[in-house]
Amino acid sequence: MKKLVLIFILLVSCTSTSSSEMATAPIMELTYQNLDGEFVNENLTNKNTIIVFWADYWGTCRQELPVLEANIDKLIEEYDVLALAHSDLASTNSWVKNNLNGVLNIGLSTQEIRDKYKVIGQPITIILDQNGEVIYREYGYIPVNGF
Repeated sequence: MKKLVLIFILLVSCTSTSSSEMATAPIMELTYQNLDGEFVNENLTNKNTIIVFWADYWGTCRQELPVLEANIDKLIEEYDVLALAHSDLASTNSWVKNNLNGVLNIGLSTQEIRDKYKVIGQPITIILDQNGEVIYREYGYIPVNGF
């Protein structure tokens, strides 16, 4: 058994993939609707992923999403970041256009995503590990500086 583990470690360490390639290799896909109305497969990297579930009609979300976007440069060094709206496409597009700078990756959540991550309201912020498992969940206020 020890020989097998050692061989595995040697094989992994001797691969031709550089560490910078491994740092951005997609490890999980998340399908959601983008703001153009198309369904996309987001390739998440080997970073943990922050997903903020929000709605343009909810006051807390309207206050917190610009704060999240203002801190995105700090967050994307360590996380993939995605904001998924519960609202309809037209109102979400309008709110985003009038209130954000276009830096934050925004889409619409699907029933499949809400069911998978047990999203029952908004705002809810979850952090997924590299395997797509929830390692953190926060209801209400988005704790941008607490990640």
